[in-house]
Amino acid sequence: MSVEKSGDAIASASHAVAITGQVNNLTLYQPHPRPPVSWPLLSGAVPPLASAFQDRAEVRDQIDQARAGHTTVVLAQVLAGGGGVGKSQLAAAYAHRALADGVELVVWVDASETEQVIAHYAHAAHCVQLPSILAGRGAEADARAFLQWLATCQRSWLVVLDDITDPEGMQPWWPPPSFDGRGRVLATTRRQDALLSGGGRAVVDIDTYTAEEADTYLRQRLRVAHAEHLLDSHATGLAKALEYLPLALAHAAAYMANENVSCADYLLRFHHSTARLSELLPPHADTEGYGRQVAAALMLCLDVAQACEPVGLGPVFKGC
Repeated sequence: MSVEKSGDAIASASHAVAITGQVNNLTLYQPHPRPPVSWPLLSGAVPPLASAFQDRAEVRDQIDQARAGHTTVVLAQVLAGGGGVGKSQLAAAYAHRALADGVELVVWVDASETEQVIAHYAHAAHCVQLPSILAGRGAEADARAFLQWLATCQRSWLVVLDDITDPEGMQPWWPPPSFDGRGRVLATTRRQDALLSGGGRAVVDIDTYTAEEADTYLRQRLRVAHAEHLLDSHATGLAKALEYLPLALAHAAAYMANENVSCADYLLRFHHSTARLSELLPPHADTEGYGRQVAAALMLCLDVAQACEPVGLGPVFKGC
């Protein structure tokens, strides 16, 4: 409304505002109400599933069995394993399935830093329109309000905490038990700290593909890329040389399809790359825990990128 008035004070039935001097054309605006939340709701970005994604039935059974029998509280399954074994892809598969099944709230959190966890929770609090966020108390307060809401809400939800690197720092930020067992937490990590198995959480060890899964992945991946002609009698040996690591196999399949390289030819290049890697990086330099198979496969991909015009990567590995 517009007000034309001279004076020292303007009062309303609900509040008074002290104003000194001349007041002209004072307009009071009420904030527009936000539209109601549209359920189901996704907060965060769930990674897409990789081409030729392997469902890994045995691993999924382990994850599901870890949850069985916990119907009244949330049980967090922690998928633990080395780099490149496919933990995030398994978690993403659960998130996509939850969305397809109509779970009302799915929250995907990059948990590599505690500050990011807090920021994701605070964002989720805004997404579900918690009344307390209007107080402007800051991200931590909003994040705690979101966790409290998870504990009492009657909606189904899934929170994925991807790539936990600081189990101790995460301790105050694990979602609490949920109402009537409607909530679930799925976490991924390379860590093996005892803290991860506390608070009702179940640690599920995630290993590499089985030989059969690796062979199936390689064949399906090349079939999708219309590169089945690259498969030969060395496919089994190639998967074994890569130690059945999903990430290493993904790099290899992409390289083979892009460069029109057969399994036999790739295997020769991979062994050469492994030898170069041993000269460039000592075994203890694998600080990310990905495995030297992944590093050697990645070096081959970097070689291709270095050879492209214009060169955009620079000397990532000196001497390559």
